[in-house]
Amino acid sequence: MENRFMNMLLHLGWNLRFKIILFGILFSISACYLGEERESKPKKPSVAPLEQLAVSLSEKGFYFQPQRLVVLTFLDHEGKKSPYGEILAEKLTTELVKKDRFQILDRLANQKVLKEAGLGLDSPTDTATLRKIGDVLKLDVIITGIVTPYQDGVFVNTRLIEIKSGLILKADEVYVRIDG
Repeated sequence: MENRFMNMLLHLGWNLRFKIILFGILFSISACYLGEERESKPKKPSVAPLEQLAVSLSEKGFYFQPQRLVVLTFLDHEGKKSPYGEILAEKLTTELVKKDRFQILDRLANQKVLKEAGLGLDSPTDTATLRKIGDVLKLDVIITGIVTPYQDGVFVNTRLIEIKSGLILKADEVYVRIDG
């Protein structure tokens, strides 16, 4: 009986080793196959940060259907004109026009009208000033932004604001790398 028991243990030992080796081979083959499959899938194209903002701000689905808007020059966290404020506002304006969701006023063309009224695209974003800009340009909504430097870029926080009520209808944030 002891002999049979030893033979069975030896058989089980070889059987277990064989199963472990077979499992290892199968695992290696499946890992190679899965790795190849993963690499062969096309990568989803990344969306540029300002295009991402334009898409987010242009999404339909909120109760108010705005028609006319302008993008103000983005300010820093202290309410002063950001060094990147004009270029980021211009780029966002372009991306919003591409979305064909709003009637967007040209920033440069309306600068003179605002200046004559004692206002500007880089005016403070208090409610009274936003209403004045809205009245002068006959706007339904306005987009404001705050630019905050961080490492090798900036965070851009935007708000889509209804002129009449001062309510924020939509808001979003992206990170934009700034090449030095």
